[in-house]
Amino acid sequence: MRVEKFDIAKAQLETAVWIFLNGHDRSSVCTLAGAASGILDNLVKRTGKESFVDYGRRINQAMTGHTPKRQSYVHHIEKQVGITPNKHLAIDEEDIIEIDLETSARDALIRTMADYIVLAGKDEHFVKAFFQYCWNNMDNSVIMEQYALVPAKMRPKQ
Repeated sequence: MRVEKFDIAKAQLETAVWIFLNGHDRSSVCTLAGAASGILDNLVKRTGKESFVDYGRRINQAMTGHTPKRQSYVHHIEKQVGITPNKHLAIDEEDIIEIDLETSARDALIRTMADYIVLAGKDEHFVKAFFQYCWNNMDNSVIMEQYALVPAKMRPKQ
């Protein structure tokens, strides 16, 4: 059987969104979103467009004057959004973690959704459903006010 990597990532992301919106296993949401993002990130790079990771690196450069190495930044993001703690256990690491799984799952989905939208747009039902959840459950007016203050050069490239 031949399967396109995009279709694998889309299925992983759609499943992660379904699990999230139905209030199920947040850890699985993190790992599914992480797996999908690994594929989508590379697919976005292949199109020559700006991926979530590269956008973050560009912002870091603009704010600090330093561009982190790509793989280091990927690792940093995966730790920040809870992907790494939910799918890895180093030999010398504690087997208990402290994590806000709700926030981690949401943030992992946002990170992955950014690359999905670059490739496929935002018309899919699961994309709309997830962003409707975010709009209803996050401080949307503050987010929009903060976004309005972001200089054009620091916004995602279209």
